[in-house]
Amino acid sequence: MEGMKERMTATLFVCAGMFLLAGCADNTIEPEDGAAPGGVTTEAEALEYYATADEFVANADQTFADESLEPTDYGTFGRIGQTVIPVVWGRFVENVSVNATASFEAGDSLATVQVDKEITGTFRILAKYNEDDTTTYLIEKPFTDVSTRNVIFRRVGREVHRFWLNWIPVATSLVDGKTSNPPVDQEIELTELQFTKPNGDTITVTDPTNFYLRYHWRTIRHDHSVTDVPDLRDGDIFTVKATLVSASPDTDLVVLRYGFSRIARRRMPMTFISETQNGDGTFTRVYQQVAEIRHHPGVFHAGVVALTRKTLFDDDPANYSVCWWGVPYRVL
Repeated sequence: MEGMKERMTATLFVCAGMFLLAGCADNTIEPEDGAAPGGVTTEAEALEYYATADEFVANADQTFADESLEPTDYGTFGRIGQTVIPVVWGRFVENVSVNATASFEAGDSLATVQVDKEITGTFRILAKYNEDDTTTYLIEKPFTDVSTRNVIFRRVGREVHRFWLNWIPVATSLVDGKTSNPPVDQEIELTELQFTKPNGDTITVTDPTNFYLRYHWRTIRHDHSVTDVPDLRDGDIFTVKATLVSASPDTDLVVLRYGFSRIARRRMPMTFISETQNGDGTFTRVYQQVAEIRHHPGVFHAGVVALTRKTLFDDDPANYSVCWWGVPYRVL
C-alpha cells in the first residue's frame, strides 16, 4: 500500500485503422451480473479485461490514429534538405496487440493494471517532389510502435461467485507511446507536458506512466491529494505546452490531437517556441498550442504527437520516428 500511496500522491496528469469504442461519460464499465466476461476465470483476469476496456484506454487508440489523409500547416517548421513536399498525411493503424498485467497492492484494496500495446500500421504521405508538380505521389512507411499506460482499480466487494464485480477503475496514468526501434539519428522523446485549464491551473508531468488522474466521479479511499481528470465544457479554452529532446538537427513537427471520437477529429500543429543545444548532439525543443473545446460530451485525450522531420519530409520508408503522450479529459 505504501508504494501505491507514494505513486498516487504524485502530482497527477495525463501524454488505428483499428478503433475501440469509448464507453459512457461516467466511465462505467459493468458486465452483466449473470456471467463473467468470456475467458475470465479469476479476479486478476477480470482486472486485465476491464483495464483494456476502460474508456480512456480505448479513446487513446482513436486519438493517435487517422482515418484519412489530412493536411497540416507546415509554415512554422521550415523545410531544410527535404526530399519531398508533403501535401497530406496520416498514421494508419492496422493491428493492435494488447497485453495487460495486474498487480495487487498490499492490503488488497487497490490494484494496478499495466496495459502494453504493440501497434503496427502504415504512415502514409501524399507528396510532391517539386513545388510546381501537378502530380502527387503516395509514400508508405510501415511502422511498429509501442505504448504503455496504467489503470488503478479499487476493490468494492469480495464476492466469491461473482468475482468479476469486485473492482472498479478509479484512475489512469498518461499514455506513453513511441516508435520501438527508430533510426539512431531520429531518436525523439517527450520530456515534459503542461496542460493549463480554463481557470489557469496548470498540471505538469514529466513521468507519464507514474502520473495519475483520478476519476473524480468515483472515490479513492485513504488519499485525497490526487488530481482529477479535467472537466471541460463547450467553448472552454485550454493550453498545451510540450518539451522534447531530439537527436535530429532539423526542427521536429509536433501536433496536437484532441476531441477524437467517432464523430469528431481535430489535428493542429503546435507552435515552435525555443531550442537549446544540449552539447551531446541532441536538442531540447519547446512547443505550445491553444485550443478550444468544440465537440460533443464524452471522454477524450489532448494528445501530443512529435515526429522527426525525416518522418514527414523524406521518402525513405526507414525514416520514421514518433512519440506521443496523452492527457485524458471529459467534456460535460
